[in-house]
Amino acid sequence: MFNKKKYIIIFISTIILLISAFLFSGNSSNPLEIVNPAPQRQVTFGAWTEGFFDASTQTLHPEKLIEFENLIGKKASIAHYYIGWEALDDPRLIAQFKIINDNNWQPMLNVNPYYFDDCPPTNLPIYKAIASGHCDAFLHQAGKNLNKVDRPFYLLFAWEMNNKDLEWSIPYSGSSPEDFILAWRHIHDIFEKENAKNIIWVFCPNVPNVQNLPYNSFYPGDEYVDWIGLDGYNWGTTQSWSSWTEFRGVFQSSYDLIISIAPDKPLMLAEVNTTDRGGDKAQWYRDMFTIQIPNNFPKISAVIIFNEDRTPSENVNWKIDVSQESLDVFKSAVNSPLYQ
Repeated sequence: MFNKKKYIIIFISTIILLISAFLFSGNSSNPLEIVNPAPQRQVTFGAWTEGFFDASTQTLHPEKLIEFENLIGKKASIAHYYIGWEALDDPRLIAQFKIINDNNWQPMLNVNPYYFDDCPPTNLPIYKAIASGHCDAFLHQAGKNLNKVDRPFYLLFAWEMNNKDLEWSIPYSGSSPEDFILAWRHIHDIFEKENAKNIIWVFCPNVPNVQNLPYNSFYPGDEYVDWIGLDGYNWGTTQSWSSWTEFRGVFQSSYDLIISIAPDKPLMLAEVNTTDRGGDKAQWYRDMFTIQIPNNFPKISAVIIFNEDRTPSENVNWKIDVSQESLDVFKSAVNSPLYQ
């Protein structure tokens, strides 16, 4: 006798088996192996905040970054600060890194080169002097000191080296792009010889790229760089030469170029912020964190906010809390799961 119920059960079971085989086969040789979904993108979040480091006394003030974290209701992953390069052989640097690590931050250090007692002045541009070995004794001592660092840290040597207004820049110092490349490689090689293994080398020019000094002309090469970075700001109407510029206008062309030079390197925005003069600061943050970085800048892997009032020296306030609205939007945006 025809058992209709039995055949319906067999038919349904067959369909289920076929669907299961299709779903779990993928490109795997094992039809039962489950293919895991791609990991969710994460962007590391960090900050420099005013007062975090006192260069005059070489003193770190972690309470300032903790105050910033409390302000935004979020833990920073990267603690950013700036030193003159003569401090690279100072044992206090190792103590500073320990304080940073003890607060569950990763250090990010900006270092600019110049002549001083252990790298005395010559008639050569600074990068040519470094490349020629003039500062080797100091650099070996610095490498020995950095050998004592027991966790990875970001090193931004000569950041914004294309910014003509900075004393250590390639144009200001009278150096050539080749001088800069050779100096970078020379320092890198010395630090490696001294077994300073926990350095994450970050190549970080300023925006925008300029035709007479394009990024690719002074890029040290993939073997000498771990991360690429960009510094960029919306200066609004604070300067005679500036106007309000949205996030995409600040970064897009430089972003496209630098990722074409080093497409396999992770990218950070090592300094970024906006003024409130000339436009809507809160909306700028909203656009940056919730639209542009998630959707239009997929290579960005870290964002470091520059949080300081520079009104006395540059007539611009980069603080995130210049208004309650700007703070509220910033706080909401960075507390997205994307930013860690």
